Amino acid sequence: MTSLTLFTLALAGLVLSKRLLGDFFSPPAVYNFFWAFALGCLELGLVSYDPLRAPVWNVMLLAYLGFMGGCAAVWLYAASKSHWLRAEPALDHIDKQRLERALIFLFLLGVFGFAVQLVHLQAQIGLSAFLSSPQLAREAYSNIKYLGFFNLLNVANFALALMYLLLYKKPSKWVLLIMLWAIATTLVTTDRTRFFYMVIWSFFLAVYLFRRVNITPKMIAGLCVTIISLFGFFLLVAKIYKKQAYDDNMEFVNAPPEYSALIDPYIYLTGSFPVLQAFLNDQHTLAYGKHTLSPIVTVLETAVPDFAREELAGKFYRVPIELNACTYLEPFYKDFGTVGVLLGPLVLGVVCMWAYMAMRQRKTLFTAYLAAILSFCVTISIFVNHFSQIATWFFIAVGYAVHRYCWTDRPQPRSSFRSRIFDEGRG
Repeated sequence: MTSLTLFTLALAGLVLSKRLLGDFFSPPAVYNFFWAFALGCLELGLVSYDPLRAPVWNVMLLAYLGFMGGCAAVWLYAASKSHWLRAEPALDHIDKQRLERALIFLFLLGVFGFAVQLVHLQAQIGLSAFLSSPQLAREAYSNIKYLGFFNLLNVANFALALMYLLLYKKPSKWVLLIMLWAIATTLVTTDRTRFFYMVIWSFFLAVYLFRRVNITPKMIAGLCVTIISLFGFFLLVAKIYKKQAYDDNMEFVNAPPEYSALIDPYIYLTGSFPVLQAFLNDQHTLAYGKHTLSPIVTVLETAVPDFAREELAGKFYRVPIELNACTYLEPFYKDFGTVGVLLGPLVLGVVCMWAYMAMRQRKTLFTAYLAAILSFCVTISIFVNHFSQIATWFFIAVGYAVHRYCWTDRPQPRSSFRSRIFDEGRG
Protein backbone atom coordinates (compact mmCIF):
# COMPACT_ATOMS: atom_id res chain seq x y z
CA MET A 1 0.00 0.00 0.00
CA THR A 2 2.86 2.40 0.83
CA SER A 3 4.50 1.69 -2.51
CA LEU A 4 1.28 2.36 -4.41
CA THR A 5 0.83 5.67 -2.55
CA LEU A 6 4.38 6.76 -3.40
CA PHE A 7 4.02 5.73 -7.06
CA THR A 8 0.77 7.72 -7.24
CA LEU A 9 2.51 10.73 -5.70
CA ALA A 10 5.31 10.45 -8.27
CA LEU A 11 2.86 10.59 -11.18
CA ALA A 12 0.68 13.25 -9.56
CA GLY A 13 3.66 15.60 -9.44
CA LEU A 14 4.14 15.34 -13.20
CA VAL A 15 0.47 16.12 -13.82
CA LEU A 16 0.51 19.07 -11.42
CA SER A 17 3.62 20.43 -13.13
CA LYS A 18 1.86 20.24 -16.48
CA ARG A 19 -1.11 22.19 -15.15
CA LEU A 20 0.93 24.90 -13.40
CA LEU A 21 3.92 25.22 -15.72
CA GLY A 22 2.76 23.72 -19.00
CA ASP A 23 5.53 21.12 -18.76
CA PHE A 24 5.73 17.66 -17.20
CA PHE A 25 9.48 17.88 -16.57
CA SER A 26 10.07 20.94 -14.42
CA PRO A 27 12.71 20.56 -11.65
CA PRO A 28 10.19 20.09 -8.80
CA ALA A 29 8.31 17.49 -10.84
CA VAL A 30 11.53 15.61 -11.63
CA TYR A 31 12.64 15.72 -7.99
CA ASN A 32 9.25 14.59 -6.71
CA PHE A 33 8.99 11.80 -9.28
CA PHE A 34 12.36 10.16 -8.70
CA TRP A 35 12.35 10.43 -4.92
CA ALA A 36 8.79 9.14 -4.61
CA PHE A 37 9.39 6.42 -7.19
CA ALA A 38 12.66 5.24 -5.63
CA LEU A 39 11.17 5.17 -2.13
CA GLY A 40 8.16 3.31 -3.52
CA CYS A 41 10.53 0.71 -4.98
CA LEU A 42 12.31 0.48 -1.63
CA GLU A 43 9.01 -0.34 0.05
CA LEU A 44 8.56 -3.31 -2.30
CA GLY A 45 11.17 -5.10 -0.19
CA LEU A 46 13.07 -6.92 -2.93
CA VAL A 47 16.19 -6.59 -0.76
CA SER A 48 16.27 -7.02 3.03
CA TYR A 49 17.77 -3.64 3.88
CA ASP A 50 18.03 -2.34 7.42
CA PRO A 51 14.58 -0.80 8.12
CA LEU A 52 14.40 2.97 7.82
CA ARG A 53 13.70 4.73 11.11
CA ALA A 54 11.99 8.06 11.79
CA PRO A 55 15.18 10.22 11.85
CA VAL A 56 16.16 9.43 8.25
CA TRP A 57 12.57 9.95 7.05
CA ASN A 58 12.58 13.33 8.81
CA VAL A 59 15.84 14.32 7.11
CA MET A 60 14.51 13.35 3.67
CA LEU A 61 11.28 15.25 4.33
CA LEU A 62 13.26 18.31 5.43
CA ALA A 63 15.31 18.19 2.23
CA TYR A 64 12.15 17.70 0.16
CA LEU A 65 10.53 20.77 1.71
CA GLY A 66 13.74 22.75 1.20
CA PHE A 67 14.03 21.93 -2.50
CA MET A 68 10.34 22.46 -3.17
CA GLY A 69 10.40 25.72 -1.22
CA GLY A 70 13.28 27.02 -3.35
CA CYS A 71 11.43 26.06 -6.54
CA ALA A 72 8.20 27.63 -5.31
CA ALA A 73 9.91 30.95 -4.52
CA VAL A 74 11.27 31.24 -8.06
CA TRP A 75 7.99 30.12 -9.61
CA LEU A 76 6.02 32.74 -7.69
CA TYR A 77 8.44 35.41 -8.83
CA ALA A 78 8.31 34.27 -12.47
CA ALA A 79 4.52 33.95 -12.42
CA SER A 80 4.25 37.61 -11.51
CA LYS A 81 5.87 38.49 -14.84
CA SER A 82 3.54 38.83 -17.81
CA HIS A 83 3.63 36.45 -20.76
CA TRP A 84 6.47 34.31 -19.41
CA LEU A 85 4.91 31.14 -20.83
CA ARG A 86 4.61 32.71 -24.29
CA ALA A 87 8.18 34.01 -24.53
CA GLU A 88 9.74 33.46 -27.95
CA PRO A 89 12.78 31.14 -28.14
CA ALA A 90 16.07 32.75 -29.18
CA LEU A 91 17.56 29.59 -30.68
CA ASP A 92 17.61 31.24 -34.10
CA HIS A 93 20.53 33.32 -32.82
CA ILE A 94 22.82 30.29 -33.20
CA ASP A 95 25.33 30.47 -36.03
CA LYS A 96 25.16 26.95 -37.50
CA GLN A 97 28.60 27.06 -39.11
CA ARG A 98 30.22 28.20 -35.90
CA LEU A 99 28.44 25.44 -33.99
CA GLU A 100 29.79 22.88 -36.46
CA ARG A 101 33.32 24.25 -36.08
CA ALA A 102 32.97 24.10 -32.30
CA LEU A 103 31.84 20.48 -32.48
CA ILE A 104 34.81 19.51 -34.64
CA PHE A 105 37.27 21.29 -32.33
CA LEU A 106 35.82 19.70 -29.19
CA PHE A 107 35.73 16.29 -30.86
CA LEU A 108 39.45 16.51 -31.65
CA LEU A 109 40.17 17.49 -28.06
CA GLY A 110 38.09 14.52 -26.90
CA VAL A 111 40.04 12.16 -29.18
CA PHE A 112 43.28 13.56 -27.76
CA GLY A 113 42.03 13.05 -24.20
CA PHE A 114 41.04 9.46 -24.88
CA ALA A 115 44.42 8.75 -26.51
CA VAL A 116 46.18 10.12 -23.43
CA GLN A 117 44.01 7.84 -21.29
CA LEU A 118 44.93 4.80 -23.37
CA VAL A 119 48.64 5.61 -23.04
CA HIS A 120 48.13 5.91 -19.29
CA LEU A 121 46.41 2.51 -19.11
CA GLN A 122 49.01 0.88 -21.34
CA ALA A 123 51.72 2.04 -18.96
CA GLN A 124 49.77 0.74 -15.95
CA ILE A 125 48.49 -2.67 -16.98
CA GLY A 126 48.66 -3.01 -20.76
CA LEU A 127 45.64 -2.58 -22.99
CA SER A 128 45.36 -6.32 -23.52
CA ALA A 129 43.94 -6.51 -19.98
CA PHE A 130 40.62 -5.19 -21.34
CA LEU A 131 40.22 -8.54 -23.10
CA SER A 132 42.09 -10.92 -20.82
CA SER A 133 41.10 -9.47 -17.45
CA PRO A 134 38.37 -6.82 -17.73
CA GLN A 135 37.81 -6.67 -13.97
CA LEU A 136 41.49 -5.81 -13.43
CA ALA A 137 41.19 -3.16 -16.13
CA ARG A 138 38.29 -1.57 -14.32
CA GLU A 139 40.14 -1.54 -11.00
CA ALA A 140 43.21 0.02 -12.62
CA TYR A 141 41.28 2.68 -14.49
CA SER A 142 41.75 6.19 -13.12
CA ASN A 143 41.44 9.71 -14.42
CA ILE A 144 44.62 11.60 -15.20
CA LYS A 145 45.00 14.86 -13.31
CA TYR A 146 44.30 17.89 -15.54
CA LEU A 147 44.65 16.03 -18.86
CA GLY A 148 41.75 13.81 -17.80
CA PHE A 149 39.36 16.67 -18.55
CA PHE A 150 40.01 16.22 -22.28
CA ASN A 151 38.71 12.65 -22.07
CA LEU A 152 35.76 13.81 -19.96
CA LEU A 153 34.96 16.24 -22.77
CA ASN A 154 33.51 13.34 -24.79
CA VAL A 155 30.45 13.34 -22.50
CA ALA A 156 29.70 17.02 -23.17
CA ASN A 157 30.36 16.43 -26.89
CA PHE A 158 27.57 13.85 -26.95
CA ALA A 159 25.09 16.36 -25.52
CA LEU A 160 26.18 19.18 -27.84
CA ALA A 161 26.07 16.92 -30.89
CA LEU A 162 22.55 15.81 -29.96
CA MET A 163 21.47 19.44 -29.62
CA TYR A 164 22.77 20.11 -33.11
CA LEU A 165 20.83 17.13 -34.52
CA LEU A 166 17.65 18.20 -32.73
CA LEU A 167 17.88 21.81 -33.87
CA TYR A 168 18.33 21.54 -37.62
CA LYS A 169 16.27 19.98 -40.39
CA LYS A 170 19.32 19.03 -42.44
CA PRO A 171 22.18 18.40 -40.03
CA SER A 172 25.56 17.17 -41.19
CA LYS A 173 25.67 13.40 -40.77
CA TRP A 174 29.28 13.37 -39.52
CA VAL A 175 27.95 14.62 -36.17
CA LEU A 176 26.73 11.07 -35.55
CA LEU A 177 30.37 10.00 -35.41
CA ILE A 178 30.89 12.27 -32.41
CA MET A 179 28.03 10.56 -30.57
CA LEU A 180 29.19 7.04 -31.45
CA TRP A 181 32.72 7.91 -30.40
CA ALA A 182 31.44 9.21 -27.05
CA ILE A 183 29.52 5.97 -26.41
CA ALA A 184 32.60 3.88 -27.29
CA THR A 185 34.84 5.83 -24.93
CA THR A 186 32.26 5.44 -22.18
CA LEU A 187 32.34 1.66 -22.49
CA VAL A 188 36.14 1.61 -22.27
CA THR A 189 36.10 3.81 -19.16
CA THR A 190 33.83 1.20 -17.48
CA ASP A 191 32.03 4.10 -15.78
CA ARG A 192 28.26 3.71 -15.87
CA THR A 193 27.81 7.24 -14.54
CA ARG A 194 29.15 8.66 -17.81
CA PHE A 195 26.51 6.76 -19.73
CA PHE A 196 23.85 7.93 -17.28
CA TYR A 197 25.04 11.46 -17.95
CA MET A 198 24.70 11.09 -21.71
CA VAL A 199 21.34 9.33 -21.80
CA ILE A 200 19.48 11.19 -19.03
CA TRP A 201 20.98 14.57 -19.93
CA SER A 202 20.05 13.95 -23.57
CA PHE A 203 16.48 13.12 -22.64
CA PHE A 204 16.07 16.48 -20.90
CA LEU A 205 17.72 18.24 -23.83
CA ALA A 206 15.15 16.69 -26.14
CA VAL A 207 12.19 17.83 -24.07
CA TYR A 208 13.57 21.29 -23.27
CA LEU A 209 14.64 22.27 -26.80
CA PHE A 210 11.14 21.83 -28.21
CA ARG A 211 8.64 24.65 -27.66
CA ARG A 212 6.10 22.38 -25.99
CA VAL A 213 6.18 18.72 -25.00
CA ASN A 214 3.06 16.63 -24.48
CA ILE A 215 2.69 12.94 -23.78
CA THR A 216 2.35 11.35 -27.23
CA PRO A 217 3.21 7.90 -28.63
CA LYS A 218 6.52 9.34 -29.87
CA MET A 219 7.23 10.74 -26.41
CA ILE A 220 6.44 7.42 -24.75
CA ALA A 221 8.70 5.66 -27.26
CA GLY A 222 11.51 8.08 -26.38
CA LEU A 223 11.05 7.34 -22.68
CA CYS A 224 11.17 3.61 -23.37
CA VAL A 225 14.35 3.95 -25.43
CA THR A 226 15.93 5.96 -22.60
CA ILE A 227 15.04 3.35 -19.99
CA ILE A 228 16.09 0.40 -22.16
CA SER A 229 19.41 2.11 -23.02
CA LEU A 230 20.22 2.72 -19.38
CA PHE A 231 19.18 -0.77 -18.33
CA GLY A 232 21.05 -2.45 -21.18
CA PHE A 233 24.30 -0.56 -20.66
CA PHE A 234 24.04 -1.10 -16.91
CA LEU A 235 23.82 -4.86 -17.35
CA LEU A 236 26.51 -4.92 -20.05
CA VAL A 237 29.08 -3.23 -17.83
CA ALA A 238 28.02 -5.39 -14.89
CA LYS A 239 28.54 -8.55 -16.94
CA ILE A 240 31.86 -7.59 -18.53
CA TYR A 241 33.45 -6.05 -15.46
CA LYS A 242 31.84 -8.34 -12.88
CA LYS A 243 29.97 -5.67 -10.98
CA GLN A 244 26.88 -7.74 -10.28
CA ALA A 245 25.62 -7.35 -6.73
CA TYR A 246 23.16 -10.24 -6.87
CA ASP A 247 25.76 -13.01 -6.75
CA ASP A 248 27.49 -11.50 -3.72
CA ASN A 249 24.33 -10.76 -1.75
CA MET A 250 21.94 -13.59 -2.51
CA GLU A 251 21.09 -14.10 1.17
CA PHE A 252 19.62 -10.58 1.33
CA VAL A 253 17.65 -10.72 -1.92
CA ASN A 254 13.95 -11.54 -1.77
CA ALA A 255 13.56 -12.44 -5.43
CA PRO A 256 14.01 -15.72 -7.34
CA PRO A 257 17.18 -16.21 -9.45
CA GLU A 258 15.32 -15.68 -12.72
CA TYR A 259 14.88 -12.01 -11.71
CA SER A 260 18.53 -11.54 -10.75
CA ALA A 261 19.09 -9.07 -13.62
CA LEU A 262 16.67 -6.65 -11.92
CA ILE A 263 18.46 -6.65 -8.58
CA ASP A 264 21.50 -4.59 -9.58
CA PRO A 265 19.39 -1.66 -10.90
CA TYR A 266 17.11 -2.06 -7.87
CA ILE A 267 20.06 -1.72 -5.48
CA TYR A 268 21.32 1.36 -7.31
CA LEU A 269 17.83 2.86 -7.14
CA THR A 270 17.12 2.10 -3.48
CA GLY A 271 20.33 1.30 -1.62
CA SER A 272 21.28 4.91 -0.94
CA PHE A 273 18.43 5.37 1.56
CA PRO A 274 19.55 2.80 4.16
CA VAL A 275 23.13 4.02 3.60
CA LEU A 276 21.95 7.57 4.38
CA GLN A 277 20.51 6.26 7.65
CA ALA A 278 23.80 4.59 8.59
CA PHE A 279 25.70 7.72 7.57
CA LEU A 280 23.53 9.94 9.80
CA ASN A 281 24.23 7.65 12.76
CA ASP A 282 27.98 8.23 12.37
CA GLN A 283 29.96 10.96 14.07
CA HIS A 284 30.99 13.79 11.74
CA THR A 285 33.24 16.82 12.09
CA LEU A 286 31.73 19.69 10.10
CA ALA A 287 33.82 20.65 7.04
CA TYR A 288 32.05 23.99 6.35
CA GLY A 289 31.85 23.82 2.57
CA LYS A 290 34.75 21.60 1.55
CA HIS A 291 32.36 18.93 0.24
CA THR A 292 29.58 21.14 -1.10
CA LEU A 293 32.03 23.40 -2.96
CA SER A 294 34.53 20.70 -3.91
CA PRO A 295 35.28 22.18 -7.39
CA ILE A 296 36.42 25.43 -5.76
CA VAL A 297 38.33 23.47 -3.13
CA THR A 298 40.07 21.52 -5.91
CA VAL A 299 41.26 24.77 -7.48
CA LEU A 300 42.43 26.10 -4.11
CA GLU A 301 44.31 22.87 -3.50
CA THR A 302 46.24 23.50 -6.71
CA ALA A 303 46.85 27.20 -6.11
CA VAL A 304 47.40 27.37 -2.34
CA PRO A 305 50.31 25.42 -0.78
CA ASP A 306 49.40 23.04 2.04
CA PHE A 307 45.66 23.51 1.44
CA ALA A 308 44.07 20.17 2.33
CA ARG A 309 40.76 19.09 0.90
CA GLU A 310 38.43 16.51 2.41
CA GLU A 311 38.15 12.92 1.22
CA LEU A 312 35.24 13.00 -1.22
CA ALA A 313 34.65 9.26 -1.59
CA GLY A 314 31.90 8.06 0.72
CA LYS A 315 32.46 5.52 3.47
CA PHE A 316 31.11 2.01 2.93
CA TYR A 317 28.34 0.80 5.23
CA ARG A 318 26.78 -2.65 5.59
CA VAL A 319 23.01 -2.18 5.36
CA PRO A 320 23.40 -5.28 5.20
CA ILE A 321 24.73 -5.01 1.61
CA GLU A 322 27.97 -3.05 1.55
CA LEU A 323 27.33 0.29 -0.18
CA ASN A 324 28.74 3.81 -0.02
CA ALA A 325 26.33 6.11 -1.91
CA CYS A 326 23.86 7.94 0.34
CA THR A 327 21.98 10.45 -1.83
CA TYR A 328 22.89 14.04 -2.65
CA LEU A 329 22.42 15.02 0.99
CA GLU A 330 25.79 13.61 2.09
CA PRO A 331 27.99 16.68 1.36
CA PHE A 332 25.46 19.08 2.90
CA TYR A 333 25.35 17.10 6.14
CA LYS A 334 29.14 16.67 6.24
CA ASP A 335 29.61 20.41 5.84
CA PHE A 336 26.79 21.93 7.90
CA GLY A 337 24.90 19.16 9.71
CA THR A 338 21.11 19.25 9.88
CA VAL A 339 21.04 22.91 8.82
CA GLY A 340 22.79 21.92 5.59
CA VAL A 341 20.13 19.30 4.85
CA LEU A 342 17.57 22.12 4.68
CA LEU A 343 19.63 24.97 3.20
CA GLY A 344 21.49 22.89 0.60
CA PRO A 345 18.30 21.63 -1.11
CA LEU A 346 16.72 25.09 -0.69
CA VAL A 347 19.57 26.76 -2.59
CA LEU A 348 19.56 24.04 -5.24
CA GLY A 349 15.80 24.43 -5.65
CA VAL A 350 16.32 28.13 -6.35
CA VAL A 351 19.23 27.48 -8.75
CA CYS A 352 17.52 24.68 -10.70
CA MET A 353 14.20 26.50 -10.98
CA TRP A 354 15.91 29.77 -11.91
CA ALA A 355 17.81 28.04 -14.71
CA TYR A 356 14.60 26.34 -15.85
CA MET A 357 12.62 29.60 -15.83
CA ALA A 358 15.44 31.40 -17.64
CA MET A 359 15.25 28.70 -20.30
CA ARG A 360 11.47 29.15 -20.57
CA GLN A 361 11.80 32.95 -20.70
CA ARG A 362 14.59 33.10 -23.28
CA LYS A 363 15.53 29.73 -24.70
CA THR A 364 19.10 29.78 -25.98
CA LEU A 365 21.68 27.09 -26.59
CA PHE A 366 23.10 27.62 -23.11
CA THR A 367 19.88 27.97 -21.11
CA ALA A 368 18.53 24.70 -22.56
CA TYR A 369 21.91 23.02 -22.03
CA LEU A 370 22.12 24.26 -18.43
CA ALA A 371 18.53 23.40 -17.49
CA ALA A 372 19.01 19.89 -18.89
CA ILE A 373 22.23 19.14 -17.00
CA LEU A 374 20.74 20.44 -13.74
CA SER A 375 17.70 18.21 -14.27
CA PHE A 376 20.10 15.29 -14.70
CA CYS A 377 21.61 16.20 -11.32
CA VAL A 378 18.11 16.34 -9.82
CA THR A 379 17.33 12.91 -11.28
CA ILE A 380 20.44 11.27 -9.85
CA SER A 381 20.10 13.07 -6.49
CA ILE A 382 18.55 9.89 -5.12
CA PHE A 383 21.99 8.32 -5.53
CA VAL A 384 24.82 10.88 -5.30
CA ASN A 385 25.41 14.63 -5.44
CA HIS A 386 26.48 15.69 -8.92
CA PHE A 387 25.77 19.35 -8.22
CA SER A 388 29.01 19.55 -6.24
CA GLN A 389 31.20 17.52 -8.60
CA ILE A 390 33.82 19.25 -10.69
CA ALA A 391 32.71 17.35 -13.82
CA THR A 392 29.32 19.10 -13.74
CA TRP A 393 30.91 22.53 -13.34
CA PHE A 394 33.31 21.69 -16.18
CA PHE A 395 30.44 20.69 -18.47
CA ILE A 396 28.60 23.93 -17.68
CA ALA A 397 31.71 25.98 -18.49
CA VAL A 398 32.11 24.14 -21.83
CA GLY A 399 28.47 24.75 -22.72
CA TYR A 400 28.73 28.46 -21.93
CA ALA A 401 31.91 28.82 -24.02
CA VAL A 402 30.21 27.14 -27.01
CA HIS A 403 27.13 29.32 -26.57
CA ARG A 404 29.19 32.51 -26.57
CA TYR A 405 31.16 31.41 -29.62
CA CYS A 406 28.04 30.48 -31.60
CA TRP A 407 25.86 33.44 -30.59
CA THR A 408 24.98 35.93 -33.30
CA ASP A 409 22.93 39.12 -33.00
CA ARG A 410 21.52 38.49 -36.47
CA PRO A 411 18.68 35.91 -36.32
CA GLN A 412 19.14 32.97 -38.68
CA PRO A 413 16.31 31.79 -41.01
CA ARG A 414 13.87 29.72 -38.98
CA SER A 415 13.20 27.57 -42.04
CA SER A 416 16.50 25.76 -41.36
CA PHE A 417 15.33 24.68 -37.90
CA ARG A 418 12.99 21.85 -37.03
CA SER A 419 9.43 23.14 -36.76
CA ARG A 420 8.90 22.10 -33.12
CA ILE A 421 11.76 24.33 -31.98
CA PHE A 422 9.57 27.41 -32.53
CA ASP A 423 6.04 26.04 -33.08
CA GLU A 424 4.03 24.75 -30.17
CA GLY A 425 2.48 21.87 -32.12
CA ARG A 426 1.04 18.84 -30.37
CA GLY A 427 4.10 16.80 -29.51
